Amino acid sequence: MRLEKDGLGTMNVPDEAYYGIVTLRSMLAYDIGPRTLSDYFPYIRAVTLSKIASAKANMQIGMLSKEYGEAILKASQEILDGKFTDQFPVNIYRGPGTPINMNVNEVIAHRANEILTGNKEGPIKPNNHVNMSQSTGDVQPTAKLILIYELISSLEDPIRSLLRELQHKSEENKKTIKMGRTLAQDALPVTYGMTFKAYAGAIERCLERLENEKHNWNVSCLGGTAIGTGMGALPGYRKAARQALEEVLGRPIKLSENLPDNMGATDDWLLAHAKLEALALVLWRIGRDLLFLSSAPSGLREIRLSTDGDPFEQERIPVPEMIIQACEKVLANHTSMVMGLQSGWLEMGPLSGLPSKVIIESSDLLRSPLHVLSFTIKTLSIDKEHCFEQTEKSTSLATMVSTLFGYEIGTKVAHFAMDNNLTCKEAAKQLKLLPDEVVEDLFDVHNLVDMDKLEELFGKYQSYRKV
Repeated sequence: MRLEKDGLGTMNVPDEAYYGIVTLRSMLAYDIGPRTLSDYFPYIRAVTLSKIASAKANMQIGMLSKEYGEAILKASQEILDGKFTDQFPVNIYRGPGTPINMNVNEVIAHRANEILTGNKEGPIKPNNHVNMSQSTGDVQPTAKLILIYELISSLEDPIRSLLRELQHKSEENKKTIKMGRTLAQDALPVTYGMTFKAYAGAIERCLERLENEKHNWNVSCLGGTAIGTGMGALPGYRKAARQALEEVLGRPIKLSENLPDNMGATDDWLLAHAKLEALALVLWRIGRDLLFLSSAPSGLREIRLSTDGDPFEQERIPVPEMIIQACEKVLANHTSMVMGLQSGWLEMGPLSGLPSKVIIESSDLLRSPLHVLSFTIKTLSIDKEHCFEQTEKSTSLATMVSTLFGYEIGTKVAHFAMDNNLTCKEAAKQLKLLPDEVVEDLFDVHNLVDMDKLEELFGKYQSYRKV
């Protein structure tokens, strides 16, 4: 054990620990569950990247020696490499704010000392050097901009992959006719090309929203210190930190023009998560539709999901259920996000770890369904013959008669077809409502899925309209 001292007294810290007395106090005081900062590495990474930028800035303005600065940078890089993920024991529910800031400061300082001297204790101090020119108040919102940008970025490629598969499946099935349904009831014929194109359109919208959202997370708060006044930041640090952050992140970063707002904001968290919720809702719908469309043997059995060789799942694999459940959790996370954001007031942003926890979990929950759904769409097969047969048998085709003769006549055709086990085409012929050649034309399902052909047909036969 090693003895460490702070403003509250002394404590024994395990020799093997890279964290220090402040972290230990936080760990003991907020022992309210099993989830710690170590379980949320993207959050640790975001704070560490802000520390790298700060060290570079402090070296640039001549306030941090090259020797100390390089040791801090090396220690920080080791954290990014995942070498100390078990050294962040603070409970996630108290993770934001001073606990995580000091936890990272202590791990960096102790490892930097070890690099320089071979011992964890040494000249580099968590507050004096690692936290130089900073405060929890500006480190946390800066880490937020890093965290959310990177989480959104991590979803873009999986979304694009799914979009490509949907577009390909749409093109592949642009002539595959099926029965469209509303409220799970037969409506009118469509094609599977239209169905997959609709899915693709929704996914493309989600991708566009997330790409646009990323532009909101390019503002540095470093140099604002505790509440946006900059008290404690050394001369030149703020501009140097912005430049260093831009270099570290590899993307344009601008200085905040309204530090009190950017540092204390909560609505931006909510809007960012809302984009993930929108994606979850779209994926949930696709998963639910796949579940319905693949129902067998007495269900719709229009599509067959790949079993990937599993002999125990010959009809379908439980992929839709997984997608549905993951997305339901993302949607449920909305409440946690709101409650966590309500924890801040006056000049302080959120005090709760919930916003960070929620947005990390939501992005993680979406990543796997995106990959799985891409594979599912790519490998599913459609029983085209069955779909066409079901479409031709549907009494909903009586809508064609309703359009020309009115609802009452259309209903008569539908009931006659059902009572006599006929198609609507056969029923219309037997009822002698139209000449046979007109019936053949109007009840050709290939015409019913083409808007231009439909308009042409109704123009051709509008003289028969009697309503």
